Amino acid sequence: EHLLLGTRKENIQDSINKGRFHYNLKKRLCKRGHALIGENVYEYDIVNSDQDCRTKELPLDNIDRVYFLAWKVGGSKYLYDPNTQQEQLEWNMQLLQNTMHQLKGIPFVFTSTQLVAEHDTVYGALKALGEVMTTLYCGKVMRLWNIYGAYEDQSVVSHVISDFIHQALDTGKIKMMTNGMESRRFVNVVDVCAALHKSFDRDTVGIYDVCGEEWNEVYKIAEIISEYTGCKIKTGDGYGTASYQPSYRNLLKPKIDLKHGIIQTIELYKGIKNATRSSNPK
Repeated sequence: EHLLLGTRKENIQDSINKGRFHYNLKKRLCKRGHALIGENVYEYDIVNSDQDCRTKELPLDNIDRVYFLAWKVGGSKYLYDPNTQQEQLEWNMQLLQNTMHQLKGIPFVFTSTQLVAEHDTVYGALKALGEVMTTLYCGKVMRLWNIYGAYEDQSVVSHVISDFIHQALDTGKIKMMTNGMESRRFVNVVDVCAALHKSFDRDTVGIYDVCGEEWNEVYKIAEIISEYTGCKIKTGDGYGTASYQPSYRNLLKPKIDLKHGIIQTIELYKGIKNATRSSNPK
């Protein structure tokens, strides 16, 4: 689900992760002439025990850039669950210990989060540690805010927009865990990939944000999906976690507005669900 990307110096091959960025980032690299699909693009998957970045030596010979995307992560229902904190701690600490020192001397970008301000969670604390190590090793830090736009199976680690779309298409009703009044800044995965690629096109120093320009309540997300699909909305009684962290410099102005991006995502999910039904008829 997650890992590193690198561009080879000699024949410009790219090692691509199998995560939410996989297809979009590979597509952008190929479009920019950094690789040819089917010829010199290969996948690197740490879920495979032979490529586990927590324990293995990385294949960095002739690599001239690395996109550090790997992390044990999920949506808020996973990140804030007390029962997942130990798993997050062990997995991601091993990742940092084994990977960071291998990246010394190689240009790399570390994908962080606006939630580094939350020192009371394992996720925030370890991402902050990753930022410190990245700075010491002269890497680049990109804080990615609330990404959407790629397909996710509905699970304990899926994110809010994905969860809402699954519910809308499968049941005709969005059942929210909170009252939806918490605000977030969302950014489409296509804009994220453009920003990650741009981070190597300019002399970026320090910390950059990759996020939408506006704060939006989570309830608004449900309303956009409801308006397009006709589903009903049922709010919860709880209060969600707010994300009013200050931002640094936004690396680029997003091209995909929230409503258009959500509609695109709904159509993506529809297509995948229809294809799955066709291949598995009852």
